[in-house]
Amino acid sequence: MNNDLLPDFDTLKDLAEHSPEKLEQILRANIAEIFANAPQKNIRRLRGLQFQIDAQRKLSKSPMESCVRISRMMHDSFSELNTALKQFSVLMEKKSYKKVNVHLISSTHGK
Repeated sequence: MNNDLLPDFDTLKDLAEHSPEKLEQILRANIAEIFANAPQKNIRRLRGLQFQIDAQRKLSKSPMESCVRISRMMHDSFSELNTALKQFSVLMEKKSYKKVNVHLISSTHGK
């Protein structure tokens, strides 16, 4: 991300309080830059994710509710990833266990 597009915290806070439309312009400029610099294979997924984020923002009654909704989305996504990784780990352990057992059985039967 180009830091020239992102003002300092105090400026962002002031924009949020007094000029939310300008803050939205800065947000959109940064999103556009991320899309422009992302690998082509990721663009569709990024646009879908941005659509979901925008929908949560529109459904929210306040910026804080928006933040909570988006945070919940991230938490849910990490939870799903964690579950998938645990399932993969268990699967790999089972495959390793089977390989070790087959190797041990083969070694002891050959004697």
